[in-house]
Amino acid sequence: MWNNPAADDKQPYEKKAAKLKKKYEKDTTAYQAKGKSDVAKKGDVKKKEEEEDVEDEDKDEEDDEDESDDNK
Repeated sequence: MWNNPAADDKQPYEKKAAKLKKKYEKDTTAYQAKGKSDVAKKGDVKKKEEEEDVEDEDKDEEDDEDESDDNK
């Protein structure tokens, strides 16, 4: 049925489809940009947590060294 009508009959539908496609692409781009910023924020939080863990480990090692010095 879609192949048989004249171009004039298809035109309003094709215009509507083109408009909706542009909206879809815009929305998709915005969604992906939002997701990337969220991931970046989560990455920053994870990086900070890892840095804190390393600092805690360093403090634990220093405490262990201090205790071993006290025992001598």
